[in-house]
Amino acid sequence: MTGKKLIGMVIVLVVLSGIVLMQNKRGKKHRTDMDKTAATLLKGLDLNTVDGLAIAEGSNSVSLVKEDGKWVVKSRFNYPANFNKLADALRASSEVKMGSPVRSANVDVSEFGLDKAKAIVLKTGGKEMVKLEVGARRDASSTAGWANQHFVRKAGADDIYLVDYDFRPFAEEADDWIDTELINVPSSDIVSVKAGDVELNSVSNTWTLADLDEETEEFQSSEANKLRMALQYLNCTTVADPARTDADLGFTNAVVYTASTTNMSYTVTLGGETDNGRYIRLSGDVPEKFNGWTYVVSAYEANDFLITRDKLVKEKDKPSEEGESGEE
Repeated sequence: MTGKKLIGMVIVLVVLSGIVLMQNKRGKKHRTDMDKTAATLLKGLDLNTVDGLAIAEGSNSVSLVKEDGKWVVKSRFNYPANFNKLADALRASSEVKMGSPVRSANVDVSEFGLDKAKAIVLKTGGKEMVKLEVGARRDASSTAGWANQHFVRKAGADDIYLVDYDFRPFAEEADDWIDTELINVPSSDIVSVKAGDVELNSVSNTWTLADLDEETEEFQSSEANKLRMALQYLNCTTVADPARTDADLGFTNAVVYTASTTNMSYTVTLGGETDNGRYIRLSGDVPEKFNGWTYVVSAYEANDFLITRDKLVKEKDKPSEEGESGEE
């Protein structure tokens, strides 16, 4: 191959590479421009003005409203909502792109799961601003791609869209929206515990049972640690109806647990059992927002408040008798 031919081939390759690069840039720019102009799921809605959210699917429904500047779960007796969860769900959904409709009018909506759709309604000033009907999820596959694609239709419109979003954060169960965090007192801060017939005290960083008979009883520190840690990461599963009486909730024969630090005291009053755990109330040096509410905690967490004295001690082994007479 002559030098002239080689130079010519190089020039052709350079030109071809330049054309491909320019086409890629134009394609990328075109796609970027489309992304910027594509309609979003909540187009035209100012999230800062939203003061109501209603979600329904099947027989389950939940209503959240913003009252006096705070979000509450209407269907849980106006108990405070988990604002972080709500804010994250609204923010994420507002960024979802609609793309092009996959179907328009005159279609069988059951084909897309819209005959049994989840309804999500966003309100401003009590007025419905956006209503989404969320249908079936498109399963992941080599062709379908992302498994969290759902068929969606806006109320009053015919177009059906396939959007890349996981709608599970918009739960239709009221208990999924309440603020379940109660209190968190590190066990290392606790210096004394009183629960029923039990009194534990920290003496020189060593835990002791107040009425331990050291001659006949052996202290079980592992069980005592459960009492010390009972207030650590204490969460509820739901709240009880404030209209229910003490008798209804089992507080006529309540068990009282009190844990103290060097300068604070926390009291948990335990009522009766429920299908989901046990009723409790908080008092003492706890935030004011807990007063007047009755909570349900899991049986697992409730059991740590109910450890009795017989679980904290073990009878010491008796020394073997000596001096037994043998055969002469």
